This record gives sequence, structure tokens and C-alpha cells, in this order.
Amino acid sequence: MSTTVSPLHVVIFGRPGSGKSSLAERLAEEFGFQMVRTGEMLRDAVRRGGDLGRRVEDCLKGGDLVPDDLVFDLLRQTLNDAEGRSLLFDGFPRTLGQVPLLEQLERERNFSIAAYLEVAVSREAAVARMGGRRVCPVCGATYHLVNQPPRSPGVCDHDGAPLERRRDDAPEIIDQRQRVYERHIDPILEYYRTHAPASVRVVDGEQPFEAVYEAALRALGLTEAARRP
Repeated sequence: MSTTVSPLHVVIFGRPGSGKSSLAERLAEEFGFQMVRTGEMLRDAVRRGGDLGRRVEDCLKGGDLVPDDLVFDLLRQTLNDAEGRSLLFDGFPRTLGQVPLLEQLERERNFSIAAYLEVAVSREAAVARMGGRRVCPVCGATYHLVNQPPRSPGVCDHDGAPLERRRDDAPEIIDQRQRVYERHIDPILEYYRTHAPASVRVVDGEQPFEAVYEAALRALGLTEAARRP
């Protein structure tokens, strides 16, 4: 029987290009977290089409944020399938206005966030990394051509699908996304530093990935005994 981390619920922050998504995937794989990835939820909505998908696509194309009410509806749907699981939020909250929405979800679903983990990377380092990022269009796994390449060039380790460069990794969109992150996430982190200082953890994201991963384990208090067999 698999061992899962419970009841540890975590929110992970990091500017675009920080490596937070790769870190989140590794944590989920080794410790049994249920991933709650708003970015993937939004891209899935675009793939499904319809009015909601078109509204989401318009925001993503311009590098802007999707309105809170749309994100919240998608999150509720996702959490319907995650009852009893340890949760790892990647990409939510993304605005200060979404902070009370997360608190509402905690009340509705009877869980509590234990840690807010920031993967700290400079804008310059993040932009340089994003030029080499590739993603799997099937499962959403994230790779980097230099820092975290797939086992076989150009294809996903999990399902063999050809990897793609995301449309929102174009240079002009990269710059916009960095500015959006700085405008919206800094106030969120300041809020948590003020209101939940003991729960805020920071790791240096400019280290090699394995060093970042080990630092995250220490920050979250995860031990070898909690790993999935």
C-alpha cells in the first residue's frame, strides 16, 4: 500500500521559469500529493473549447491573468475528485483577491494549508531558463533542454508524446508574465509573511535542481519514511 503525506497541504510559489512546476511534479510523484495545477486546468479548458475555453485562451495569449471567478469554478471541480488527499497547489493563489478564495476552499473542504513554499529566483535567471523549457501536451510534464532534459530527446518520459514549446514562452510574453508575477505575487507573499509567518518557507531556486529539491524537503519537513514505495 502506498504511503502518502497526510494531512500536509502546500502552496508553491515561484516566478515563471523558477522551476516550481518541476519541483511540484517531483514532490507529487515521490510523496503522493494530489496536484492542483491551475495552469494545466486553464490549458485543459482551452483544449475543451466552448465559451469558457475561449475566455481563458484570450487571457493566456496576452500573458494576462484569468479572472478569479473562472479559476475558482475550475478549482472546485478539481477538488471534487481529491477528497482525502494531500494537496499541492501550483499556481493558486495568483492574485491577492484569490487569497480569500483559497481560505473559502479550506473552510468548504475542511483542510488547512501547512506551508507556503517560495522557490526564489531572479528575473534574469528565470528568463534565461524559459527559452529552453518544453512541455508535454498530453500529461503536462515540464522539462528543460539543459537543466532537466527528457530521457529521450524531444519526447515525454511518461507517455512518449512529442514535447512542445508553449505559446506563452514567446519572448514578449515571457517579459509580460514576469511583470505580472511581480505585480501580483509579491503582495501575496507579503500577506502570508504578515499573517502566517511560521508557514512561509523559502528555498534558493538558482541552485541545481537536486539541491533545490533537497532544500524543499527540509523546508517542508518531509522524510525518507514518507516517500512512496
